[in-house]
Amino acid sequence: MRKNIYVLVLLSLMLLGSSCNIEDKDAPINEYGNIDLNKVPYNKLSDYRFFTGAMNELNPAQGVYPYDLTASLFSDYAAKERLIYLPEGTTMEYQGDFKVLEFPIGTIIIKNFIYYEDVRDKSLGRTILETRLLVRKETKWKPFAYKWNDEQTEATRLIVGGTATASTIIENGTLKEIERYVIPRELDCRTCHNLNEEMTPIGPKPANLYMMMKDDQSLNQLDHFVENGILNEYDYSVTQIPDYSDSTLDPIIRGRAYLDANCAFCHRQGGTSNANGLYINWDYEGERIHTGIFKIPTNYNAPGLQYDIVPGNPDESILLYRMTQTEAPDVMPQIGRSINHDGGIEIISEYISNLE
Repeated sequence: MRKNIYVLVLLSLMLLGSSCNIEDKDAPINEYGNIDLNKVPYNKLSDYRFFTGAMNELNPAQGVYPYDLTASLFSDYAAKERLIYLPEGTTMEYQGDFKVLEFPIGTIIIKNFIYYEDVRDKSLGRTILETRLLVRKETKWKPFAYKWNDEQTEATRLIVGGTATASTIIENGTLKEIERYVIPRELDCRTCHNLNEEMTPIGPKPANLYMMMKDDQSLNQLDHFVENGILNEYDYSVTQIPDYSDSTLDPIIRGRAYLDANCAFCHRQGGTSNANGLYINWDYEGERIHTGIFKIPTNYNAPGLQYDIVPGNPDESILLYRMTQTEAPDVMPQIGRSINHDGGIEIISEYISNLE
């Protein structure tokens, strides 16, 4: 009798172990959320298990941390929700105010592109259009893009990019209709995410992360990371790039913040447009001509215009002219925008008007 019970128990344990092995064999992540880099990229966004509950609610799973930026790139009026997945037991490292954090191998930076029916009342509903991932592999960063289905239940990888239509009512009550929203090819991501010929993140640098938490105005976002054990100690006197949507800012400060977020990822030393000699990143401290003042472009001719920036004369400045265009080769930035940013045009017009 005892022998039979022993055999039954043994068989039960073997079946249980076999069942667990079958269940875990294809699981991309364990209970904490560690992702096997050898299996990345997955064809479906759900396979990463970044979110808990209904996928389209974008509720972060354990090991996935939301973050915000003080100044964000304009992308055809899309709202963005950003998250960082970190492997268990790893931390981000501070490298300087204007250098992106050093991320451990296995990090995945997640950016969701969203259109709200009306940004003034987000309870009216939203559509998630795409999710972009930047994955730190063993030797380099790799970009992957995922397009959401109409049911908002899944997103599928798009290697060669794609297009979509979207619409939203913005803060001033104007309806914006985007007829050709472009999801970039994965190869196109290298155009903006290039620094000294290496793929790199753009936004998560301390100067952009130094801000109060949205849900707790008493806590700085960087301090929140430190308290959660995912960021090492940093210089607590961080220089902040301000939010360019703040209309109370000095026009020069506001314009510089806008240019840093929307142009400087290419127009910086070591960026894709390095040879052009136009450096408009916030922390550039070199010769003034390289900020565009009376600078003649090296590879672009605008009708009737000579200089990138003519102080006091926005209508004579190539920089503003290219912001008002929507077709290549005149449009700038050349990727990620199909319609004009009314607010950005106003900010840069005021910026140039106030330059001495």
